[in-house]
Amino acid sequence: MLRLIIGRLDYQGINTGITFRLGGVEALSGVPNARLNALSRALINRVFHELGINCDTTHLAMLSEVFEDCQYALPASVEFTNGYSIDDLRKALYSAPIPTIEPVSTVVGLALASSLRVNAEFYSDLWPRLTDALAQLKSLGVEIAIHTSVFDINRVFVFDEVVRRLVRLPRVDELRETTEFNSRVEVIGSSRRFVEVPIRAFGIAEPSEVKLSDDVVDAIEVLVRDLGGVATLKALSDIAGQLAVLRALGMGYITYNPSDMTVRATVKALRLIRRLGVSSDALGEEGRGGGSSNESG
Repeated sequence: MLRLIIGRLDYQGINTGITFRLGGVEALSGVPNARLNALSRALINRVFHELGINCDTTHLAMLSEVFEDCQYALPASVEFTNGYSIDDLRKALYSAPIPTIEPVSTVVGLALASSLRVNAEFYSDLWPRLTDALAQLKSLGVEIAIHTSVFDINRVFVFDEVVRRLVRLPRVDELRETTEFNSRVEVIGSSRRFVEVPIRAFGIAEPSEVKLSDDVVDAIEVLVRDLGGVATLKALSDIAGQLAVLRALGMGYITYNPSDMTVRATVKALRLIRRLGVSSDALGEEGRGGGSSNESG
């Protein structure tokens, strides 16, 4: 079932799976860090191609790596979690902090549905440009509910059902009488019907700021201040600890080059060091190393 919901974020489109809405559902600590398969990579690349984003995900293994490698294109702070069960996602409704911001919401929604094969509810104003991708999702046999504020009559035929909030657009000479439409929706599927759906309070699971632990900060400071912004992965891991280095990589403060097994500080790391009060002289030297890192990344 592929459902389009226009203008009613409080309308529940799925009963089990992953949604972006809060209220009456179990909240996950982050977006499920799904392992990407061939289809999910193709769908993400399809979105990027449509938007002119020069980022290829064919070599990536996890959804979080898309945000690490393409962070210039996907700037939203999205925290990921491995604390989820696919079986549980198929039995109950869970809320994940997926922002209703493009292209993040569309990318995450497509990836979760195609990778985990679970029902998914997400926001997308890009859907009219991605009907081929939606048709591919439809063939998976899962329920997909897409919330949007965009309606394109020529492209809705990919959906099994369209739910549309009734909006009254009166002519000036019809203002003598008004009709309250806020609680009514039009459901168009195998049949057409008008349904009373009282407006309910709802919330959106917002992304949270990534928390920097002391060991991660230490790893970044060691790389920038002591090692000049560039070092081998082993050298930095020996000094700062492997787990701290991996966390810094996942947060986008460090990039890794597998060809020579080196790590480099990113511009994001240099900004952090500036905020921590590093002297301008030391930062000037390390900035040159960080600058070359940015160009190579």
